[in-house]
Amino acid sequence: MLKRLCPIFVFVSGLIAGDIAAKGNLADVELVLDDEVIIAQASAKLRAHNLVWGPKGEIWINTGETEPGLLRSEDQGKTWESVSVNLPSVPLGQHLAGFHITREGRLWLIHQLPPLLLGGKHVPTNDQRGFVSISSDRGLTWQTTEIDARDFAPDARQDPYTSIEIAWCHPNFVEQPDGTVFFSLSMRYDDWDDFSQADQSRPGIRDVMIRTADGGATWGDPTIVHQHATETAYAVDPHNPDRILAATRIQRKALPGEDLTAIRKRSAMDMTPPNYMPEWAYKNGLLLESIDGGRSFREVPDGLFGFGSYRWSAVWTNANWLILASNAGQDPGQKRNFGDHVVRISLDGGRSWLDGTTDGTSAPNKAKKFVVVPAYRDIGKMDHYSAGVPATVELSPNRFMTLASYKRDKILKGRIWHLENLP
Repeated sequence: MLKRLCPIFVFVSGLIAGDIAAKGNLADVELVLDDEVIIAQASAKLRAHNLVWGPKGEIWINTGETEPGLLRSEDQGKTWESVSVNLPSVPLGQHLAGFHITREGRLWLIHQLPPLLLGGKHVPTNDQRGFVSISSDRGLTWQTTEIDARDFAPDARQDPYTSIEIAWCHPNFVEQPDGTVFFSLSMRYDDWDDFSQADQSRPGIRDVMIRTADGGATWGDPTIVHQHATETAYAVDPHNPDRILAATRIQRKALPGEDLTAIRKRSAMDMTPPNYMPEWAYKNGLLLESIDGGRSFREVPDGLFGFGSYRWSAVWTNANWLILASNAGQDPGQKRNFGDHVVRISLDGGRSWLDGTTDGTSAPNKAKKFVVVPAYRDIGKMDHYSAGVPATVELSPNRFMTLASYKRDKILKGRIWHLENLP
């Protein structure tokens, strides 16, 4: 079912980055906003979790909801139409957490019933099943496969996982040259939040990658990406598919023998309000890397970002640029700026990052935060963007679009930008 959405175009121009030094080096690079496009009018539910290119040159947005479902543009984002998602073989109310289009043009969705909001907290439903649905006719019909979380535990028969989290984790699919498709989701044991136990393989919100080699009919071959991570976005080196970056969120309590106060100071958790998660040590962005096609991951040196700096979108361009979009988060000693959506930029595949200096920095967490979507700030209060993730795509060489939706007006927008003064 297609529904035409009425677009409105607003031209915005101006420098978003900070002061720029003399020309001729990395310090000159600036991010310039070209346009702001209203994609869809106000909706209390409308968010954006994925922004994906289709094989015919169209752009797709996953709104997270079966209605309006997917949004599609065939004119570089100028106009959009909705593609409702009808999933007859699963319970109503599915949250569309992740979306992908494979090379042959099939549409893939990962979905689950969302948790309930009770007393201000999200509580999982009794039905925690996960599903992958695939469409071969551009979203008219879908074939659904259930994912059984128990099968992915190291000792699944004797000690299975007891919960699976897909909703609100906004995963993205990755397709390898041999046709293998994978994504990751959060798996937990029943005692996942007891960090005092001797067996430290049990506590944690464990990010687990699962794969299919038969076009989505079966899923398995799990890899533990990180014991304490979730909400992971992947980007693959376009010239080396074995090199994969994972931008994720680490969240855990102190482990036995650790000093919680010292960790909270390092992670900027000590700068949160006194009653906000006082027992937690981390709720930070984290950068991981694999050089073996996703079979193992390591933490990137200086890859721990500030508190609240997550909900990633990762783009690795053919020119070897890495664009990491996320919430700005909070670094130690900085003012609170969670609401800004920012990008961190590498022009050489992650070897160095723009930081406002001549040579850049090798430390990802020292990279400059170029503000793409600033937060509203009224009378000392902050009304931050709420689009799930600042999903980003490269429209053409050095021309990008990042999505956002203010909580205030709930309008889904796209901001189009490029870099200037490149060395």
